[in-house]
Amino acid sequence: MAKCKICGQPVMAAPVFHPACWETVTKRMAEEFCDEYCRFPREIEDTDSLHELHCDDCALIRVLNLGLSGGNGGA
Repeated sequence: MAKCKICGQPVMAAPVFHPACWETVTKRMAEEFCDEYCRFPREIEDTDSLHELHCDDCALIRVLNLGLSGGNGGA
């Protein structure tokens, strides 16, 4: 039986990680990236505008979400 590549526990089928584990890891990665490297939070002070103008279409978030969709872009 395959094991989750994040927590090491058994999984029944691919992807070879639990969605909850993936969400935990990717949330941590996104927060670190956004806080340390993304310029938009420093340029756009209003949270709603920030999400509307940048975060909702962020390439990093789209890539991280591929893990949840099995690599098919959410389709």
